[in-house]
Amino acid sequence: MPLHRTNDLSLTQRLRHAIRHAGALLGHALLPQTCVLCSLPSGDKPVCGACTKDLPRLTGQQCPRCALPLQGNANGIQITCPDCAHHLPAFDKASAVWSYGFPVDTLIQDFKYGHHLYLAGFFGQHLARTLIKQWGTARGNAQPDLIVPMPLHPNRLKDRGFNQAAEIARQAAKHLGLPWCSDALIRLYDTAPQAGLRREERWANLRGAFSCPKPLSGARILLVDDVLTTGASLSACAQVLRHAGATRIDVAVLARTPEPGHAK
Repeated sequence: MPLHRTNDLSLTQRLRHAIRHAGALLGHALLPQTCVLCSLPSGDKPVCGACTKDLPRLTGQQCPRCALPLQGNANGIQITCPDCAHHLPAFDKASAVWSYGFPVDTLIQDFKYGHHLYLAGFFGQHLARTLIKQWGTARGNAQPDLIVPMPLHPNRLKDRGFNQAAEIARQAAKHLGLPWCSDALIRLYDTAPQAGLRREERWANLRGAFSCPKPLSGARILLVDDVLTTGASLSACAQVLRHAGATRIDVAVLARTPEPGHAK
């Protein structure tokens, strides 16, 4: 009987949390907002126009494979990407909206760990705009057939309450008019957090961690996540998608971390 009372209490707490969260989302959707960064009026957006323009967008030379910001030599010749030279990722191309620096890092952390889900629409819209711009200058048909988010293990999903990559993918798919699938990839093992591992440990940590239960023969996939650091997680997912029959896997993230010492 005590076990049932504990379960009932837990269920009640979860319902209260869901109701409060739904109320917060409704308030953000219907009421005039203030910018989460500068506290000035921002209309129906969580970030005002001035602060949005100041976010650290990726400019200059980037690796065409992993989107790492690169430095050129005195003659303007692009250097070899140090990340791809160390570990060539299994995905074909990565795109990022911003550099992972202040205040983008704060916004993503608030979204991911502070349950600020109202930021999902803002993130999805800007990711979609970045992709549309890139597709407009690409040769041939660069659009994917399906958008797939980076999966969370059920244990992590239970603790956090949502998958941040799935929320970004959902919003981006809406703006792009493309289908998305939340269960095309599953995480088999609740591996150690990547943030606490060195570069080599990140790649070893993810061997066999993902599975693709759906056939994807001939499909072009857009794999979505919040941040690209070493690319180990996204590369492990790309390998699984390729094994399931996908012919091309592109990656789209909100932010790309710079090489140490090259942060701007």
